[in-house]
Amino acid sequence: MTYYLWGHLRMTKTESIIIIGASHGGIACAERLRKLGFDGKITLIDRLAGLPLERPPLSKQFLLAAGEADDSGFLLRSADWFDENGLDLMAGVAVASIDVGAKTLLLDTGRNLAWDKLVLATGARPRVLELGALSVGDAEGVVMLRHGDDARVLRARLREARRVVIIGGGYIGLEVAASARKLGKSVVVLEAAARLLARVASVEASAFFAELHQSQGVDVRCDQQIAGVDSGRIVFADGGALDADLVVVGIGVIPNTELAEAAGLAVGNGILTDRHYRTSHADVFAIGDVALAADGYTRGGLRLESVHHAQMSADIAAACLMGETPPPHEVPWFWSEQYHIRLQSAGLVPPDAQNSQNSQTITRHGRREGQISFWSFAQDGALAAVEALGDAQAYMVGRQLLEKGVAISPEVIGDSDTDLKTLIKG
Repeated sequence: MTYYLWGHLRMTKTESIIIIGASHGGIACAERLRKLGFDGKITLIDRLAGLPLERPPLSKQFLLAAGEADDSGFLLRSADWFDENGLDLMAGVAVASIDVGAKTLLLDTGRNLAWDKLVLATGARPRVLELGALSVGDAEGVVMLRHGDDARVLRARLREARRVVIIGGGYIGLEVAASARKLGKSVVVLEAAARLLARVASVEASAFFAELHQSQGVDVRCDQQIAGVDSGRIVFADGGALDADLVVVGIGVIPNTELAEAAGLAVGNGILTDRHYRTSHADVFAIGDVALAADGYTRGGLRLESVHHAQMSADIAAACLMGETPPPHEVPWFWSEQYHIRLQSAGLVPPDAQNSQNSQTITRHGRREGQISFWSFAQDGALAAVEALGDAQAYMVGRQLLEKGVAISPEVIGDSDTDLKTLIKG
């Protein structure tokens, strides 16, 4: 794969940029381009109709909104914002193919569009539960959540349901579980792994969330092997069964790389890019959930799926497009709200802390009752991640330590007499 240096002549108003995808990454890229002075044509194409919605609230506040709610409060940007920034939003339109040689793309309407630079912010789609020859996703009573249209369906069905079963104990599944319990629903969470959040959280954080949901009346079941789902009836590999009015499947996502691959761009577990999010074609960039940067924070080992990464990659790509020095990669951060608890995490929990009870993860209690944080260290002793539950100070300090590369020992973090604020002074 060939990569290109970022420096080039500043783009002019005679050039055009098309951004495929108008969620957090696509909109952030368009916004940054305007702030950097690009005065050419910017077109955003999104297959979903209507104005884009913020994604994080879709599993939380959006589901709790009453009835046929006015969703304007969840808009990512207003219609006026697109007009004020001179952006052409083509919503409800899909891109059928891309010709990188001719620098054109074909819409599903049959229309061809030309571009000088192209940004792929095509995101990811929910992973479908495959059970032998059965693909669960279109079955009656089964919902998956990714975007606003999914959330509207889920919100309506939650109103009618009494017993909700959620397949998948990741953050989306747990956030939906919390929302469903707030609505007074009976909730069961089924997770195939031995614990919740097995791919993303420390063992200690996993246990915290399991206890939290159980305390709220959720039936949490791990090590569950599902053999079939049909019309709200879940059949397990051991022959048992479970009935539900509503089944929500949240078992991860798959990057939407098909357009890029068909266009001849390099792909793997995402669209492959350099550290500035430029693909194997000099004039095509990929950002957000679909992008896998070869030399970013994860050094090509992991795609980052978060709003923060979408916005960061958008800023870097926009700077590169404008011939500016791109900002550096930031420490990944993420947040989740479940019931009265807010999680704020920074860094990436190393595999040892995800998979072993003997991981080097330090539990620290905050200044106020109920505050707790988990500090995970890599095998070389370096701080790798902090997961703070209701403890904004622990999150802030942990994030700054990670960003500055400050060497800190587990013993110092584990000492209750350590004043966290002193660790970042100077």
